[in-house]
Amino acid sequence: MMQPETTSILPLNSDQKQIVENLLHNFNDQQLTWLAGYLTGITLPQSLKTVPFTSPVIGSVQTVDKLLDTPQLTVLYGSRTGNGESVAKKIKAVAEAKGIQIHLQDMNDYTLNKLKDEKYLLVIVSTHGEGVPPIAAEEFYNFLHGKRAPKLSNTRFSVLALGDSSYLHFCKTGKDIDKRLEELGAERIHARIDCDVDFAPKATEWIEGVLSKLPENADKGQARKINGENAKNGQAVTPAVVYNKSNPFRAKLLDRVKLNGRGSDKETFHYELSIEGSGLTYEPGDSVGVYGINSQRGVHELINALSLNPDELVETEKGKNTLEYFLTRHYEISTLNPEVIKNYNKYAQNPVLAELLGDVDKLKDYIYGRDVVDLVQDYPIEITISQLFEILRKLQPRLYSISSSPNAHPGEIHLTVAAVRYVNSRYKEGVCSTFLADRVGDEDFVDIYVEKNPEFRLPSGLDKPVIMVGPGTGVAPFRAFLEEREANGAIGKNWLFFGDRHFTTDFLYQSELLSLHKKGLLTRLNVAFSRDTDRKVYVQHKMLKHSKELFQWLEEGAHFYVCGDMKSMWNDVNKTLLDIIAKEGGLTPEKAEEYLKNMKKAKRYQVDVY
Repeated sequence: MMQPETTSILPLNSDQKQIVENLLHNFNDQQLTWLAGYLTGITLPQSLKTVPFTSPVIGSVQTVDKLLDTPQLTVLYGSRTGNGESVAKKIKAVAEAKGIQIHLQDMNDYTLNKLKDEKYLLVIVSTHGEGVPPIAAEEFYNFLHGKRAPKLSNTRFSVLALGDSSYLHFCKTGKDIDKRLEELGAERIHARIDCDVDFAPKATEWIEGVLSKLPENADKGQARKINGENAKNGQAVTPAVVYNKSNPFRAKLLDRVKLNGRGSDKETFHYELSIEGSGLTYEPGDSVGVYGINSQRGVHELINALSLNPDELVETEKGKNTLEYFLTRHYEISTLNPEVIKNYNKYAQNPVLAELLGDVDKLKDYIYGRDVVDLVQDYPIEITISQLFEILRKLQPRLYSISSSPNAHPGEIHLTVAAVRYVNSRYKEGVCSTFLADRVGDEDFVDIYVEKNPEFRLPSGLDKPVIMVGPGTGVAPFRAFLEEREANGAIGKNWLFFGDRHFTTDFLYQSELLSLHKKGLLTRLNVAFSRDTDRKVYVQHKMLKHSKELFQWLEEGAHFYVCGDMKSMWNDVNKTLLDIIAKEGGLTPEKAEEYLKNMKKAKRYQVDVY
C-alpha cells in the first residue's frame, strides 16, 4: 500500500525546497525548535500551526503546536567546581532527547526579576564549606531570602543539592533554597535530592525523576540525539578511553621535591605526575582528584579497637578480599562526620552520642581532630564487619589545585601538597597527603582525574591586571597562572601576595617567584611570614599596607583571586578587601559591598578555598 504524502507547510517549488533543506542542515535540534516557533509566530496563519513539518535533521514528524506547548524548563546552576554545570548539561541532553526545551542559566548571570515568570524551575546548587553558598549562587540566594523575593504560586520546581557530608551543614544551600521556594508559594514537582561527593548516581536519579513528572505533551520518542564526535555517516564510532572520577588514570610519579627548608615544622612537597597518553586536558585553575590509601598503622589501630581479625575474608561489590585490604583501600577511617556518628549510634544506642548529635556546636567540637578509632574508643561497642562497613563512609579522592600550566609543562600535572600530621590523643595523619609523601615510591603510579573549575579562571584578555592572594599551598594555582601568562605572552600586570610561617624555611617556590619578579612578569610580590616577628603579620596586613595601589589596580579592571584556607584566611582577606574598597573609594560599607558584588558578577573576584 502506498504511503500518503507528507503535507508541506508552505507551497515551495523544487528550487525553494532545496534551498530550505540546505539551510536547515546547518542547524541543530534546539535551533530548529526555536526557528519553527519563531516562523510560526510571525508568518503562519493559525490554521496551519498543526500541519506536520518534516525536519531533515531531527528525522521525524513534529507539529508546530507540539513544539510550542512543550514545557519550557529553566535550569539554574550555581557551583564552585563546575559539578553543577555538568549536571545541568546532562539534564539538558536528556530532556532534549525527549523533545523538551531546556534553558540553562548560570545563577551568576541570571536576571533576578525573571524569577516571577518561571513556570518550571530546576535548581542545581552546591554548598561551599560549612553552609556557605558558592560565589556564583550568592546573589540568587540572597535575593530569594530577601524582601524583594516574588510570590511564586505559578512556579513548579525541584532542587538538586550538591555537598560533602564531611561538613556539618551538609547541602545547606540547596536545603535553604528548596525550603524558601516552597515558602514563596512554588509547588514542588519532585523531592529535593541531596548528593554527597560521589554525586553522579543520585544526580541521574533526580534527572529521571524530574523529567518523568513533567506534563505528557512532549513526544518522548521523537528526537534523535546525534553526537558529531561519536557518529560518522550514521555509524557509531567506539569512543577512546575516557579517564574521570569513576575511571581514574594511573599517572607515573616523575618527581617529588620537598619545598620547605631544613628546620621547618612543615612538610610541603612539589609533585610532578605524567599524564602522557591519557588524553587528559586541564586549564590553570583546575584541580586534580587523587586516590590515596589509608596507612597500615591507622588500619591496624581500628581493627584492634574493634577486636576484629585483619585476615578475615570479606565479600563486597568490590570483590572478595581481607578486612585489612578493604579498610586500607575503600573506607574512610581518618575523619569523622555527623553521618558516621549517626550510623554508629544505631548500634551503640548511646544517650551521650544521641545528645551530641542534637547539638551542632558540641558535635563540631567533638569531630574536630578525631577519627573513627577515637569514636570506637570513646563509645565502645561490638559489631560485625558488615555492620562496620554500613557505618563507614567510602574512601573519597582528595582534590588539589594544579600548580602547573599545560603550555609550560605539556604531558605533566604538578601538585603542591602539605603533609598533614598531628597529635590529638594519638598520632594522626592525613590520608592522601601522607600517601603521596610516604607511600608512593619513585617508580610508582598514582590514580588521578581532572576536576574542572570554570569558576576559577584567568581573564581572557592578555592585557588584564591580575591580583593573587595565596598563602601556604594556596600559591599552587597562582604558580600555574604565572606560567600560563608567561607562555601566552600576556602583557597584563601580575601581583602576588604570599604568606607562610618563616622566610628562611617556608618561602615556597622562592627562586621561581623571585626570577619571575626579576623578569618583570610578576610585577609586584608582597610576602608575609607570620612567625618571624613578635607581631604576627598575614597577607591581609600586606594588602592593607598597599591599599591605595591595590584599589587603583581594581579600578583599572584587575581580576582578584584568593586561594587557601576557608575557615579564617578567606574571611580575613574578604573583609580586608571590603575595607580597602570603602576606604580608597570613599564608599559606604553598603556601596563597598555593591562594588564587590559587581566584581563577582563580572567574574573579576574568584575564590578557590577549602
